[in-house]
Amino acid sequence: MVHPAISETAKAIKELKIQGARNIAERAVAAIYSMLLDEKEKGTEKEEIIERIKEAVGVLAKSRPTEPALRSALAYVLREVTRLKDLPTGIFTDALIESLEKFAERMDETEKKIAEIGSGLIEDGYTIITHCHSSTLMGIFRKASEEKEFTVIVTETRPKYQGKKTAKELLEMGVKVVYIVDSAAYYFMKQADIYMTGADVITADARVINKVGTALIALAAHEFGVPFYVAASTYKFDPATVLGFSEPIEERDPAEVIDPKELKGAEIRNPAFDATPPNLVSGIISEKGVFSPYTFVSLLSSEKTIDPQLETIIKLAFNR
Repeated sequence: MVHPAISETAKAIKELKIQGARNIAERAVAAIYSMLLDEKEKGTEKEEIIERIKEAVGVLAKSRPTEPALRSALAYVLREVTRLKDLPTGIFTDALIESLEKFAERMDETEKKIAEIGSGLIEDGYTIITHCHSSTLMGIFRKASEEKEFTVIVTETRPKYQGKKTAKELLEMGVKVVYIVDSAAYYFMKQADIYMTGADVITADARVINKVGTALIALAAHEFGVPFYVAASTYKFDPATVLGFSEPIEERDPAEVIDPKELKGAEIRNPAFDATPPNLVSGIISEKGVFSPYTFVSLLSSEKTIDPQLETIIKLAFNR
């Protein structure tokens, strides 16, 4: 039987109750951590703990196909299991728990570096336009707001209205917010100095996969000569695309858009993401620096190795 922390977390990820790549990755690792604490209290043997972890990884990997950060986090768990598996049960469990505790610390360090680097792109008095919600981008805004005054034009981001979360967090920082409907992005783009978003995925061909609407607004930015910067740590690069897997564009429940009963006979589509081509992206802000999409991919392709653990996660996520 799947541990409640695992099943509840997987359900919350599927239903978008947990949003943002970093939050999803951290909550997935936290769920496994919670399960480990329970197994330690029950005195479960090492072999059974390892099987439970593998089961948990399988459930969590399938909860969000378009999420390389989640897959990287789960691969980290499996790598730590492999590294520690020859230890006696008690020592193994304690060592694994300690290792998972460090995962969030590593994520914090990465986000702080991105905030430092990205905030340098925002000048005092800037007007920024953004779409959806990104914890990484919010870190940049938070850091910039410590020394600069700027305005952020926030799209509502239908149909789940993630823009509300972005707007509320910005207001709490003391940042001026202009909240608009998605379709007004072109109208307001001429007022913007810069367009900034987060990203769910960076593919091997340097495309940016993000909330649907990102690419359309990028076209508007290109039309007005407004630079488009994407805040994305290196764990957003998806090595699955190097292996030839196509990044799936998740289609969600049509009822999120409109009650199907109101349009009987109509096909209602609800893609969650779109892909922005690299020629529309000025730069990717990562913990290693700001790079063009092609340079970012080149850097990561040469550095990231696809070990057996990550390949296992990729196949689970893509049902292969």
